[in-house]
Amino acid sequence: MLRVTQTKNSLLDGATIANNLYTTPKDCEEFFETLDKPSEDPKTFAPRKTFIRAGVLTTVRGSAYMEYGNTKILAIVAPPHELMRASARRMNMGVINCYVNFAAFATGELESVPERERLLGSMLTKALEPVVCRTEFLNFQLDIRVLILDDDGCLLSTAINCCGVALVECGISTYDLITASTACVYRNHVFLNPSAKVEELLWKHRGAQVKPESESAAQEHGLIITASMDTFDQIAQCQQCGYLNPETYVKLMDYTLAINRSLRQLIRQVLTTRVKEQHELDLREKTESALEDKKLKEIIERLQQKGLDEFIQSNIKEDPYVKRM
Repeated sequence: MLRVTQTKNSLLDGATIANNLYTTPKDCEEFFETLDKPSEDPKTFAPRKTFIRAGVLTTVRGSAYMEYGNTKILAIVAPPHELMRASARRMNMGVINCYVNFAAFATGELESVPERERLLGSMLTKALEPVVCRTEFLNFQLDIRVLILDDDGCLLSTAINCCGVALVECGISTYDLITASTACVYRNHVFLNPSAKVEELLWKHRGAQVKPESESAAQEHGLIITASMDTFDQIAQCQQCGYLNPETYVKLMDYTLAINRSLRQLIRQVLTTRVKEQHELDLREKTESALEDKKLKEIIERLQQKGLDEFIQSNIKEDPYVKRM
C-alpha cells in the first residue's frame, strides 16, 4: 500500500512542525484565526527584545550569547588551524566550516534534527563567507560552532547575528559587521520577526491539498531572510521560500534591511561596551601586577640590607595564643 507523506520545507527558518500526514485548508484557517495578526503595511521596523553578550565563555577565544525574543543561541569561534587534507586546500583563501547543533531540550522533533542541523550549517556558512577576510589565513580552516538552546522562530537570522559578534570577539578580520533578520507574508499580513507558530502556518499552507485554480492558492505566502553589510550596502545572503510577487519581495527585503540597521546599532553598542570592559580589566591587572612588583622589590632590598638570617628572624612573628614557657 502506497503511503503519501509530506516533504518538509527545510528553508523555513526554524519552524517547529508536527508530523501530520495531511493538512487541509480548513486546518490552516483555524490556525490562522488563533494568531495575533499585524497590519498589512507595518510602519515600525524594530527587532524583537534582544540581549547580546560577548565573551561569555573563558575557555575559548571567541564566544557570544544572544536572545532574540525567546530564541536563544550560543556561538563559539576558535582560532584558524591548518588544513590537514591537501585536497581541501585552496590557493587564495581559507575555509569556513559552520556546525549547528540543537540542545536536547530545544526541539521535540528528534527525527528531523540531523537534517535541519546540516541545512542550517550550510546556509550559515554561505552567509558568513562574504564577511570574513579569508585571504588572511590561506590553507587554514575556521570552525564556527552554534548551539541552539531555544527555538521560537528567526533561527537562521539570529545565528548569523550571534556568529558575527563571536567573530569580532575572537579577533577574526571581517570586512564589516553582519546583521540579519526575517520577514514573511501570509494572507496579505506582513509578519516581521515571525515566531515559530507563524512559520508553522506557512508550512501547513504549503502542505495543504488545494486546487491550483482556487483563490487561496494564488495568495502570496512566503518567507525571506536577509543578511546584510550596511557599510558597503551589500547583501551577504538572501534566502526565500514560498510564493511572492516581485513587488512584495522587494518590500519585504526593505523591511528586513531596516531591521538590520537597528540591529547593527545595538551590536555596535555591545561590542563597544565589551572593549571598554576589557580595557578596564587590563588596567586593573596591570595595576595589581605593578603592586606585586613593588612589594617584591622592597623584599629584595630588605634582604640585601639585613642579610638572610636577620631577614628571616625579623619576619618571624610570635603567636599570641601560644603561652611562653
